[in-house]
Amino acid sequence: MNDFWLEFRRIQSMSSKGNQRIRVDTDGDLYTDLVTTDLPPGQDWAGPWAERPLRRLNGAELQSLQRLVADAGFADLPSNIARAGHDGFRDVLEVMLDGRVHAFVVERTEPPAPFVRIRNAMWKLAGPPFWP
Repeated sequence: MNDFWLEFRRIQSMSSKGNQRIRVDTDGDLYTDLVTTDLPPGQDWAGPWAERPLRRLNGAELQSLQRLVADAGFADLPSNIARAGHDGFRDVLEVMLDGRVHAFVVERTEPPAPFVRIRNAMWKLAGPPFWP
């Protein structure tokens, strides 16, 4: 077990269909969740995380992800940026690295480059339907 985990969540403003979340836990286990139907208002997820991970990241994948987070400057980002409106996404990225937790929320606007690099890496590790 190490001192690193991260979780990405994308929540749509107008419908829960298409909400997604990806988590890498301290053991390197990768969990994914994609909402495929509309849920009752105020409910973002159909249930808890799956009991079993999609897969476990190998050592090189986990180290690469840790390096990306450390080198991208994620910890230097503010806690949130948002643009007014009613439609769009709220993307949340929470990371624990070296015993420190940092969360960043971006709503209805283009996220900064460090956020995009980490989000894209998580989508890629999760594979389809998150990444082509």
